[in-house]
Amino acid sequence: MKTNYLVKVFLILSLVSSSLNLSANTTAMQDYLINMPKAELHLHIEGSLSPERVAELSKANKLDYFKTAEEVRHSLHNRETGLNGFLAHYYKSLRVLVTQQDFYDATYDLIKKLNENNILYADLFFDPQEHTQRGISFQEFFEGIDRARDDAQKAFGIEINLIMCFGRQFSANSAMQMLEQAEPYRSKIIGLGMDSGPEYGNPPIKFKAVYKEARKRGYKLTGHHDVHVRDSLKHLEQSINIIKMDRIDHGLDASQSPEIMVMLKAANLCLTGSPVKRKANPEPQDLDWLRILDDNDVCVSLNTDDPTHFETGYLNQMLIMVQDAAGFSKERMTRFMLNAFRSLWIEESRKQAFIAKLKAYAEANGVNWQLVIKSHH
Repeated sequence: MKTNYLVKVFLILSLVSSSLNLSANTTAMQDYLINMPKAELHLHIEGSLSPERVAELSKANKLDYFKTAEEVRHSLHNRETGLNGFLAHYYKSLRVLVTQQDFYDATYDLIKKLNENNILYADLFFDPQEHTQRGISFQEFFEGIDRARDDAQKAFGIEINLIMCFGRQFSANSAMQMLEQAEPYRSKIIGLGMDSGPEYGNPPIKFKAVYKEARKRGYKLTGHHDVHVRDSLKHLEQSINIIKMDRIDHGLDASQSPEIMVMLKAANLCLTGSPVKRKANPEPQDLDWLRILDDNDVCVSLNTDDPTHFETGYLNQMLIMVQDAAGFSKERMTRFMLNAFRSLWIEESRKQAFIAKLKAYAEANGVNWQLVIKSHH
């Protein structure tokens, strides 16, 4: 009897010890991800409004469709699944942005959040057509965004660049008009992007002339290629070989085509993956696709897209949720962040300075840098 008792005690102590070790390992991984130097390359200003800010601006601007933050959360949680449901809420909530101060506050709020997530660099998207079609001049909203960018950079020391996006649901002429409206601010906008909208029926080549003109004016080029969309591989091929984009937003469907993966590597293109989690999802989306892309040496980073619209939230929380669900190693999680820094649209010396910070942090935390870089250069 005494022997059985001792065996039971030993087993209990072993289980407790194992649980404590597991908890310690989990905490260590989370601390590593939280404190890692970061870049965020796929993040919409209009998709970062908190429910509280949406309700506040709705009331201030005398709009009657969101009276409380709880109503905003209800709209989020009960939207139709998939891209259409997301866009319906997204387009509704961004309409609370009316005055230059609204755009200033939204942008400053976002950069403050980036600082809390130890983000050193971010490219922020904004959607001019969604505002000009409501009668808000390009000057009005852009000067609010730009003032906030300047003030927040000084306050937090984060480097911020801006990418303006046209909606693919609009005409190519409308996108060209947007380019003209932006011309007085050309030096303040780093790139031109293409937002999701309904992607099927609005292929990248619809905007071939717009991209060509933007390239002439010195913009970097990118575009959304949402996952699980009809003709997604055809759209990726157009963007790689015809538009010749400098980066691809989302684009994780490439994992399903060895040919597209070869094209991405040949063109030295990086994907800005956004493995978000909605309420109905058991875990962040497309983790297997991320693994396939990384195993095939395709450059892919992790980004939050529209953090207040998804349970994955801002970057610290997303990284923790992705790692926990997929079981990715520190080396792989570090490589996703290395890929973000590798694909920055800045001078090589500044890019390498960011990478040096990441390398020093990783090695100080026992990460094998040779395993991080694999065959990437």
